[in-house]
Amino acid sequence: GAAVLKHSIHLSSYPHNKDSKYAYKMIVFVHPDAVSCVEPFAKLGYDIQVKEVPINASEIKTDFLRKNVVTSGCCGDKEFLKLYSYTMVDYPVVVHLDLDSLILQPLDDLYDAMLDGKKEGLPVMYNKELPENVEAFFTRDYNMINPGHKYPGVQGGFLVIKPSMKYFEEYKKTILEGNFQYPHGWDGKFGGYYGDLQVQGLFSYFFDGLHPGSAVELNRCNYNSMNDNPIGEIYSGKDKGSFKCHDGKEECEDCRKTDIANVKSAHFTVCQKPWICSGGTVDERSDAGTLCRNFHKKWFSIRKHFDESREQLDPHLMENVNFYNDIFLGYCAQAGEEHYKPVVL
Repeated sequence: GAAVLKHSIHLSSYPHNKDSKYAYKMIVFVHPDAVSCVEPFAKLGYDIQVKEVPINASEIKTDFLRKNVVTSGCCGDKEFLKLYSYTMVDYPVVVHLDLDSLILQPLDDLYDAMLDGKKEGLPVMYNKELPENVEAFFTRDYNMINPGHKYPGVQGGFLVIKPSMKYFEEYKKTILEGNFQYPHGWDGKFGGYYGDLQVQGLFSYFFDGLHPGSAVELNRCNYNSMNDNPIGEIYSGKDKGSFKCHDGKEECEDCRKTDIANVKSAHFTVCQKPWICSGGTVDERSDAGTLCRNFHKKWFSIRKHFDESREQLDPHLMENVNFYNDIFLGYCAQAGEEHYKPVVL
Protein backbone atom coordinates (compact mmCIF):
# COMPACT_ATOMS: atom_id res chain seq x y z
CA GLY A 1 0.00 0.00 0.00
CA ALA A 2 2.85 2.44 0.70
CA ALA A 3 4.03 2.55 -2.91
CA VAL A 4 0.59 3.09 -4.45
CA LEU A 5 -0.45 5.62 -1.80
CA LYS A 6 2.68 7.67 -2.42
CA HIS A 7 2.26 7.49 -6.19
CA SER A 8 -1.37 8.59 -5.91
CA ILE A 9 -0.22 11.64 -3.93
CA HIS A 10 2.48 12.30 -6.51
CA LEU A 11 -0.09 12.23 -9.32
CA SER A 12 -2.31 14.69 -7.44
CA SER A 13 0.38 17.19 -6.41
CA TYR A 14 2.52 19.99 -7.83
CA PRO A 15 4.43 19.98 -10.10
CA HIS A 16 3.14 16.77 -11.70
CA ASN A 17 -0.50 17.81 -11.50
CA LYS A 18 -1.26 21.14 -13.18
CA ASP A 19 -4.39 21.55 -11.03
CA SER A 20 -2.40 21.66 -7.80
CA LYS A 21 -0.11 24.34 -6.41
CA TYR A 22 1.06 22.31 -3.42
CA ALA A 23 4.04 19.94 -3.33
CA TYR A 24 4.40 17.10 -0.84
CA LYS A 25 6.78 15.18 1.36
CA MET A 26 6.16 11.65 2.64
CA ILE A 27 6.88 10.95 6.30
CA VAL A 28 6.26 7.71 8.19
CA PHE A 29 6.23 7.38 11.98
CA VAL A 30 7.69 4.05 13.05
CA HIS A 31 7.66 2.54 16.52
CA PRO A 32 11.01 1.04 17.61
CA ASP A 33 9.38 -2.41 17.60
CA ALA A 34 8.83 -2.06 13.84
CA VAL A 35 12.20 -0.76 12.64
CA SER A 36 12.88 -4.06 10.89
CA CYS A 37 10.04 -3.16 8.50
CA VAL A 38 11.28 0.24 7.32
CA GLU A 39 13.50 -0.73 4.38
CA PRO A 40 10.69 -0.64 1.77
CA PHE A 41 9.65 2.82 2.97
CA ALA A 42 13.23 4.06 2.66
CA LYS A 43 13.48 2.72 -0.89
CA LEU A 44 10.25 4.52 -1.76
CA GLY A 45 11.62 7.84 -0.50
CA TYR A 46 9.72 8.17 2.76
CA ASP A 47 11.34 10.19 5.55
CA ILE A 48 11.46 7.59 8.33
CA GLN A 49 11.00 8.93 11.85
CA VAL A 50 11.34 6.40 14.64
CA LYS A 51 9.15 7.45 17.55
CA GLU A 52 8.23 6.07 20.94
CA VAL A 53 4.61 6.36 22.04
CA PRO A 54 4.27 10.04 23.03
CA ILE A 55 2.99 9.19 26.51
CA ASN A 56 3.92 6.55 29.07
CA ALA A 57 0.69 4.64 29.62
CA SER A 58 1.79 3.61 33.12
CA GLU A 59 1.53 7.29 34.12
CA ILE A 60 -2.17 7.61 33.19
CA LYS A 61 -4.01 8.66 36.34
CA THR A 62 -7.15 6.53 35.99
CA ASP A 63 -7.20 2.75 36.30
CA PHE A 64 -9.46 1.82 33.39
CA LEU A 65 -7.64 3.81 30.72
CA ARG A 66 -4.21 2.90 32.07
CA LYS A 67 -4.98 -0.83 31.97
CA ASN A 68 -6.92 -0.99 28.71
CA VAL A 69 -5.43 1.58 26.33
CA VAL A 70 -2.36 -0.57 25.69
CA THR A 71 -4.32 -3.63 24.53
CA SER A 72 -7.56 -2.43 22.93
CA GLY A 73 -8.33 -1.22 19.42
CA CYS A 74 -6.19 -1.99 16.41
CA CYS A 75 -2.84 -0.98 17.88
CA GLY A 76 -3.15 -0.21 21.56
CA ASP A 77 -1.38 2.93 22.74
CA LYS A 78 0.90 2.80 19.67
CA GLU A 79 -1.91 4.45 17.73
CA PHE A 80 -1.00 7.64 19.57
CA LEU A 81 2.00 7.87 17.22
CA LYS A 82 -0.46 9.65 14.93
CA LEU A 83 -0.27 12.61 17.29
CA TYR A 84 3.27 13.32 16.07
CA SER A 85 1.60 14.84 13.01
CA TYR A 86 1.10 17.89 15.23
CA THR A 87 4.85 18.23 15.75
CA MET A 88 5.63 18.76 12.03
CA VAL A 89 5.78 22.52 12.51
CA ASP A 90 8.10 23.05 9.54
CA TYR A 91 5.09 22.44 7.31
CA PRO A 92 1.94 24.61 7.12
CA VAL A 93 -0.41 21.63 6.76
CA VAL A 94 -0.03 17.93 7.54
CA VAL A 95 -2.25 15.20 6.13
CA HIS A 96 -2.25 11.99 8.12
CA LEU A 97 -3.36 8.93 6.13
CA ASP A 98 -3.51 5.23 6.78
CA LEU A 99 -1.59 3.15 4.24
CA ASP A 100 -4.78 1.65 2.83
CA SER A 101 -5.83 5.06 1.52
CA LEU A 102 -5.74 6.49 -1.99
CA ILE A 103 -5.69 10.12 -3.15
CA LEU A 104 -7.78 10.56 -6.30
CA GLN A 105 -7.67 14.35 -6.77
CA PRO A 106 -5.70 17.32 -5.43
CA LEU A 107 -6.71 18.43 -1.93
CA ASP A 108 -5.97 22.08 -2.65
CA ASP A 109 -9.45 23.12 -1.58
CA LEU A 110 -8.67 21.99 1.97
CA TYR A 111 -5.24 23.62 2.05
CA ASP A 112 -6.64 26.87 0.63
CA ALA A 113 -9.36 26.92 3.28
CA MET A 114 -6.83 26.48 6.08
CA LEU A 115 -4.16 28.84 4.78
CA ASP A 116 -5.98 31.47 2.74
CA GLY A 117 -9.53 31.34 4.10
CA LYS A 118 -11.04 30.27 0.77
CA LYS A 119 -13.94 28.10 1.93
CA GLU A 120 -16.49 28.38 -0.88
CA GLY A 121 -17.90 25.13 -2.19
CA LEU A 122 -16.29 22.76 0.31
CA PRO A 123 -18.40 19.60 0.78
CA VAL A 124 -19.05 19.77 4.52
CA MET A 125 -21.35 17.41 6.40
CA TYR A 126 -24.84 18.86 6.77
CA ASN A 127 -23.66 22.01 4.95
CA LYS A 128 -22.54 23.53 8.22
CA GLU A 129 -20.91 26.94 8.21
CA LEU A 130 -17.14 26.84 8.46
CA PRO A 131 -15.31 28.67 11.27
CA GLU A 132 -13.12 31.64 10.48
CA ASN A 133 -10.00 29.67 11.38
CA VAL A 134 -9.94 25.96 10.47
CA GLU A 135 -7.45 24.02 12.60
CA ALA A 136 -8.39 20.58 11.26
CA PHE A 137 -10.50 18.66 8.76
CA PHE A 138 -11.74 15.15 9.50
CA THR A 139 -14.46 12.62 8.73
CA ARG A 140 -16.46 10.47 11.12
CA ASP A 141 -16.94 6.71 11.22
CA TYR A 142 -20.71 6.35 11.55
CA ASN A 143 -20.56 2.58 11.05
CA MET A 144 -18.95 2.21 14.47
CA ILE A 145 -21.94 3.62 16.38
CA ASN A 146 -25.53 2.77 17.10
CA PRO A 147 -27.82 5.04 15.08
CA GLY A 148 -28.29 8.41 16.75
CA HIS A 149 -25.11 8.47 18.89
CA LYS A 150 -24.63 12.15 19.72
CA TYR A 151 -20.82 12.14 19.41
CA PRO A 152 -19.66 9.70 16.70
CA GLY A 153 -15.98 8.90 16.59
CA VAL A 154 -13.52 10.52 14.20
CA GLN A 155 -12.28 8.16 11.48
CA GLY A 156 -8.65 7.62 12.48
CA GLY A 157 -7.18 7.10 9.02
CA PHE A 158 -7.68 10.61 7.65
CA LEU A 159 -6.81 13.86 9.37
CA VAL A 160 -5.77 17.23 7.93
CA ILE A 161 -4.28 19.60 10.50
CA LYS A 162 -2.25 22.70 11.14
CA PRO A 163 0.73 21.48 13.17
CA SER A 164 0.89 22.85 16.70
CA MET A 165 3.20 21.95 19.56
CA LYS A 166 0.65 23.52 21.91
CA TYR A 167 -2.02 21.07 20.76
CA PHE A 168 0.46 18.17 20.85
CA GLU A 169 1.23 18.87 24.49
CA GLU A 170 -2.47 19.27 25.26
CA TYR A 171 -3.23 15.88 23.73
CA LYS A 172 -0.57 14.27 25.93
CA LYS A 173 -1.90 16.00 29.03
CA THR A 174 -5.44 14.94 28.17
CA ILE A 175 -4.45 11.29 27.83
CA LEU A 176 -2.49 11.28 31.08
CA GLU A 177 -5.39 12.91 32.96
CA GLY A 178 -7.34 9.84 31.84
CA ASN A 179 -10.84 11.32 31.86
CA PHE A 180 -12.31 8.24 30.18
CA GLN A 181 -15.49 6.97 31.83
CA TYR A 182 -16.27 3.45 30.69
CA PRO A 183 -18.47 2.61 28.82
CA HIS A 184 -19.42 6.15 27.77
CA GLY A 185 -16.02 7.46 26.75
CA TRP A 186 -13.92 10.58 27.23
CA ASP A 187 -15.64 13.00 29.60
CA GLY A 188 -18.46 10.46 29.81
CA LYS A 189 -19.65 11.32 26.28
CA PHE A 190 -17.09 10.69 23.58
CA GLY A 191 -16.93 6.93 23.20
CA GLY A 192 -18.89 3.72 23.21
CA TYR A 193 -17.43 2.32 19.99
CA TYR A 194 -14.37 0.49 18.67
CA GLY A 195 -11.19 2.53 19.08
CA ASP A 196 -12.70 5.00 21.52
CA LEU A 197 -9.78 4.73 23.94
CA GLN A 198 -7.39 5.77 21.17
CA VAL A 199 -7.60 8.45 18.50
CA GLN A 200 -11.15 7.78 17.29
CA GLY A 201 -12.52 8.83 20.66
CA LEU A 202 -9.70 11.20 21.60
CA PHE A 203 -10.04 13.29 18.43
CA SER A 204 -13.81 13.50 18.93
CA TYR A 205 -13.28 14.69 22.51
CA PHE A 206 -10.63 17.18 21.40
CA PHE A 207 -12.57 18.68 18.47
CA ASP A 208 -16.12 18.50 19.89
CA GLY A 209 -15.51 18.78 23.62
CA LEU A 210 -12.31 20.71 24.29
CA HIS A 211 -12.10 22.88 21.16
CA PRO A 212 -15.58 23.12 19.60
CA GLY A 213 -15.69 25.18 16.44
CA SER A 214 -12.02 24.68 15.58
CA ALA A 215 -12.34 21.67 13.25
CA VAL A 216 -14.62 20.79 10.34
CA GLU A 217 -16.28 17.49 9.52
CA LEU A 218 -16.03 16.87 5.78
CA ASN A 219 -18.58 14.97 3.76
CA ARG A 220 -17.41 11.36 3.97
CA CYS A 221 -18.81 10.66 0.49
CA ASN A 222 -16.17 13.00 -0.96
CA TYR A 223 -13.23 12.65 1.43
CA ASN A 224 -11.96 9.44 3.01
CA SER A 225 -14.78 7.60 1.31
CA MET A 226 -15.23 4.04 2.56
CA ASN A 227 -18.34 3.18 0.53
CA ASP A 228 -20.22 2.54 3.77
CA ASN A 229 -23.89 1.72 4.29
CA PRO A 230 -25.55 4.75 5.95
CA ILE A 231 -28.34 2.63 7.50
CA GLY A 232 -27.94 0.62 10.70
CA GLU A 233 -30.08 -1.56 12.93
CA ILE A 234 -31.33 -0.42 16.34
CA TYR A 235 -30.31 -3.03 18.94
CA SER A 236 -32.04 -1.72 22.05
CA GLY A 237 -34.92 0.42 23.27
CA LYS A 238 -38.39 0.86 21.88
CA ASP A 239 -37.14 0.93 18.28
CA LYS A 240 -35.18 -2.33 18.61
CA GLY A 241 -35.08 -4.23 15.33
CA SER A 242 -35.80 -1.21 13.17
CA PHE A 243 -33.33 0.42 10.79
CA LYS A 244 -32.30 4.08 10.84
CA CYS A 245 -29.60 6.37 9.56
CA HIS A 246 -26.38 5.89 11.52
CA ASP A 247 -26.07 9.64 11.96
CA GLY A 248 -29.53 9.89 13.53
CA LYS A 249 -31.02 11.98 10.73
CA GLU A 250 -34.35 11.18 9.09
CA GLU A 251 -32.64 10.99 5.71
CA CYS A 252 -29.00 10.19 5.02
CA GLU A 253 -26.74 10.38 2.01
CA ASP A 254 -25.72 7.00 0.62
CA CYS A 255 -22.03 7.24 -0.28
CA ARG A 256 -22.29 4.01 -2.24
CA LYS A 257 -24.12 5.96 -4.94
CA THR A 258 -21.42 8.63 -5.29
CA ASP A 259 -19.77 9.04 -8.68
CA ILE A 260 -16.04 8.37 -8.29
CA ALA A 261 -15.45 11.65 -10.16
CA ASN A 262 -16.68 13.40 -6.99
CA VAL A 263 -14.43 11.47 -4.58
CA LYS A 264 -11.20 13.16 -3.51
CA SER A 265 -9.80 10.32 -1.41
CA ALA A 266 -10.73 6.72 -0.71
CA HIS A 267 -10.06 4.42 2.23
CA PHE A 268 -10.10 0.65 1.70
CA THR A 269 -11.99 -0.58 4.75
CA VAL A 270 -15.44 -1.74 3.64
CA CYS A 271 -14.08 -2.35 0.14
CA GLN A 272 -11.24 -4.56 1.46
CA LYS A 273 -7.53 -4.06 0.78
CA PRO A 274 -6.64 -4.27 -2.93
CA TRP A 275 -3.68 -6.54 -2.31
CA ILE A 276 -5.81 -9.32 -0.81
CA CYS A 277 -7.34 -9.81 -4.28
CA SER A 278 -10.92 -10.17 -3.04
CA GLY A 279 -12.94 -11.14 -6.07
CA GLY A 280 -16.13 -11.10 -4.00
CA THR A 281 -15.69 -7.39 -3.31
CA VAL A 282 -15.41 -6.35 -6.95
CA ASP A 283 -17.89 -8.81 -8.44
CA GLU A 284 -20.82 -7.07 -10.12
CA ARG A 285 -23.20 -9.08 -7.92
CA SER A 286 -21.51 -7.94 -4.71
CA ASP A 287 -23.36 -5.79 -2.18
CA ALA A 288 -20.30 -3.53 -2.23
CA GLY A 289 -21.54 -2.14 -5.53
CA THR A 290 -20.07 -0.07 -8.31
CA LEU A 291 -18.02 2.30 -6.19
CA CYS A 292 -15.89 -0.46 -4.65
CA ARG A 293 -15.22 -1.80 -8.14
CA ASN A 294 -14.18 1.67 -9.26
CA PHE A 295 -11.96 2.21 -6.21
CA HIS A 296 -10.13 -1.05 -6.87
CA LYS A 297 -9.86 -0.31 -10.58
CA LYS A 298 -8.33 3.08 -9.79
CA TRP A 299 -5.91 1.60 -7.25
CA PHE A 300 -4.61 -0.97 -9.71
CA SER A 301 -4.37 1.59 -12.51
CA ILE A 302 -2.14 3.73 -10.26
CA ARG A 303 -0.14 0.61 -9.38
CA LYS A 304 0.34 0.01 -13.12
CA HIS A 305 1.34 3.64 -13.71
CA PHE A 306 3.86 3.35 -10.87
CA ASP A 307 5.44 0.30 -12.51
CA GLU A 308 5.49 2.04 -15.90
CA SER A 309 7.15 5.12 -14.41
CA ARG A 310 9.99 2.90 -13.16
CA GLU A 311 10.13 0.81 -16.34
CA GLN A 312 9.20 -2.26 -14.33
CA LEU A 313 5.87 -3.13 -15.93
CA ASP A 314 5.75 -6.81 -16.81
CA PRO A 315 4.60 -7.04 -20.48
CA HIS A 316 3.30 -10.53 -19.78
CA LEU A 317 1.33 -9.48 -16.69
CA MET A 318 -2.05 -10.73 -17.86
CA GLU A 319 -0.86 -13.83 -19.67
CA ASN A 320 -2.43 -16.96 -18.23
CA VAL A 321 -4.35 -14.83 -15.71
CA ASN A 322 -8.12 -14.66 -15.85
CA PHE A 323 -9.24 -13.19 -12.55
CA TYR A 324 -11.17 -9.93 -12.89
CA ASN A 325 -8.49 -8.63 -15.26
CA ASP A 326 -10.61 -5.55 -15.99
CA ILE A 327 -10.17 -4.57 -12.32
CA PHE A 328 -6.94 -6.17 -11.10
CA LEU A 329 -5.08 -5.71 -14.41
CA GLY A 330 -3.27 -9.03 -14.00
CA TYR A 331 -1.81 -8.25 -10.56
CA CYS A 332 -4.07 -10.87 -8.93
CA ALA A 333 -3.81 -14.43 -10.23
CA GLN A 334 -6.69 -15.51 -8.00
CA ALA A 335 -8.27 -14.67 -4.65
CA GLY A 336 -5.97 -14.26 -1.67
CA GLU A 337 -3.03 -12.05 -0.71
CA GLU A 338 -0.59 -14.82 -1.61
CA HIS A 339 -1.71 -14.47 -5.24
CA TYR A 340 -1.00 -10.71 -5.46
CA LYS A 341 2.03 -9.65 -7.49
CA PRO A 342 3.97 -7.40 -5.09
CA VAL A 343 5.86 -4.25 -5.98
CA VAL A 344 9.52 -4.82 -6.81
CA LEU A 345 11.78 -2.29 -5.08
